Amino acid sequence: MTASIRFTISGHGAETDAPTVEDLVAQIGDWFSILRGVEEAVAENSAHEIEWRVTGASKSSPLAFELTAFPRRHGMNIEHRAREVKEHVAAGLSLLRSKAERPSYFTEPVLERAGKLFERVTNGLNLTKIEFGDHLPEIEITPANARIAAKNITSVRKPKEKPYREIGSIEGTLQRVERDGYGRPLLYVKPRLDGEIIKCVARDSARSEVERHEISDVWKNRRVRVFGSIYYRALGDIAQLDADAVHFLRAKEELPRASDIVDINFTGGLKSEEHLERLRNGEFS
Repeated sequence: MTASIRFTISGHGAETDAPTVEDLVAQIGDWFSILRGVEEAVAENSAHEIEWRVTGASKSSPLAFELTAFPRRHGMNIEHRAREVKEHVAAGLSLLRSKAERPSYFTEPVLERAGKLFERVTNGLNLTKIEFGDHLPEIEITPANARIAAKNITSVRKPKEKPYREIGSIEGTLQRVERDGYGRPLLYVKPRLDGEIIKCVARDSARSEVERHEISDVWKNRRVRVFGSIYYRALGDIAQLDADAVHFLRAKEELPRASDIVDINFTGGLKSEEHLERLRNGEFS
């Protein structure tokens, strides 16, 4: 089992550092939503494998809670998933304290929750400290760095740059297909990098390619590469893609394994250094 997360909250008052009930509940709730949202973005099929449980609480000042990851289904190994989620959350919160840049796997709902997490430390709370364990750096949110982070999140969510369009492609997993109110066929694709689901309007050729495939390709979250006109709200923030072509990529289990591409007789029985020496001397034709 991965190490637990220790979540410490301190309030701001004349007689006590105890947080109000409202601030305490809201801060823990937003923290849970960040963990859950990042896991959803990390997972190719948006499925949740982790159930976060409160496994400890400290009555000393300031208040501290211990959160531990448990599998949602008995027998499931979630160690890698939990570690991955904690790494991305720790890196993302750290980045937002210094730059107006969207962290990997921080979707719009996650950014919104992170903004509230920081803003609450500037209005009501005095400190929120997160210790991730697993040798990951701890995050200490104080009023000073919380103001900077909240401003950075606002800049990321409401950029000043002008919208633009370019020809290109995205690659990710197919989430669902449907029609909009105008009868246009739509694909929803989830890129691996940030987990922000992108709406793709399938034009004629793209529509024909999708129609050749089975419904099971959607249910199995097949990997696809979509080509066409990409519309951006601002730099790097995709609003929509008008698809001219859709390529269905091979599933993970169909990709070549190391055993398929490694030739154990590559050097013809020679040691690697002897083989390289003969290559340098031009002894192989």
